[in-house]
Amino acid sequence: MKAVHFGAGNIGRGFIGYLLSKSGYDITFVDISDFLVTNINEYKRYKVITLSDTKSEEQVNGVKAINLNDLGELEIAISEADLITTSIGANNLKSTGKLLYKLLAERFKSGNDKLLDIIACENALFATNMLKEAILEEADDEFKVDLEKYVGFPNSAVDRIVPNVKMVRELPIDVAVEDFFEWDVEKNRIKVNGSIDGADYVENLEPYLERKLFLLNGAHAAVAYIGSLKGYKFIHEAIKDEFIREIAVGFHEEAVLALSEKHKLDLNSLKEYSNKLIKRFENSYLSDELFRVGRDPMRKLSSKDRLITPLRLCYDLNMKYDHILYGVAAGLLFDYKEDENAQKIQNSIKETGLENTISEVTGIEKDHPLLKMIIDKYNELKSL
Repeated sequence: MKAVHFGAGNIGRGFIGYLLSKSGYDITFVDISDFLVTNINEYKRYKVITLSDTKSEEQVNGVKAINLNDLGELEIAISEADLITTSIGANNLKSTGKLLYKLLAERFKSGNDKLLDIIACENALFATNMLKEAILEEADDEFKVDLEKYVGFPNSAVDRIVPNVKMVRELPIDVAVEDFFEWDVEKNRIKVNGSIDGADYVENLEPYLERKLFLLNGAHAAVAYIGSLKGYKFIHEAIKDEFIREIAVGFHEEAVLALSEKHKLDLNSLKEYSNKLIKRFENSYLSDELFRVGRDPMRKLSSKDRLITPLRLCYDLNMKYDHILYGVAAGLLFDYKEDENAQKIQNSIKETGLENTISEVTGIEKDHPLLKMIIDKYNELKSL
């Protein structure tokens, strides 16, 4: 079986590529980085270093890579693929979908009737649907028929912290990961890739997507943003701060009750998952920088992402959301100079005002009660 994975970064190599290799796939990475492509093709292997109470190492062998701009090689790889996966960031799904449309069109024109699955492994709700919509944007009827017949589009929920740990590496493409991982895949949309080692195939994915987005990504971002305000550098340092820990635990308590109510999930199971996450945040071996977790607040504060989605849900269910509000407000205060989108938010606040910026970034209407609450929390945190 052959897999093409778009995105040769830490998640691509340390999570998806790692699991596909353990499942016996022949893996080709696709990336825009000449550094990654060159090193993958030179060494054809890398180590996955698991950091927990003890350190363990596993080697991924036989990998290769193609530059995103090498359309000739890409066409060949896509024509032979049984599986296409991505870890490129949700913002890049549209452009990747346009590229895949052209490559899949060539695959269909050649008479290739081999079944294929495409899975977007991103921190976004129903990312594979987003990718499929981008592929179909310019498609004609014949292409649409072929796509439905030959290609499966299962959504997935992915969970593994893969930080940029400063450590001695044998190869520049070796990658460090935490010991926990979870990859949930929609069972009923799979065409052929139904036995990936380490993946869990589920009937209803939405509860898993929202559980992960709210409790891991949302609380993680809140810790990063408030930790940055208080001068910390790493997640494991910030979570020890009494105020920040209270926000993270409170964020979880609010989101857990909303998830349990919406999806009829077992409350005790959600609380166990929450406790595991707090312990993961405490993992000092990861040395997970606040900037990595908090970067691109414009995306993370958007209407369908990790902070606003649980806030809206709690509001709609008439449940508590005070700690989630802190996470949202702190994201608006994230003033990291090297983060272009963080600076866009700061410049917008200066030029158009806080109220306009909140509404523009989050999609919350100016007359909505939540907007004033965010402003109140923003002013409170600003004095930290």
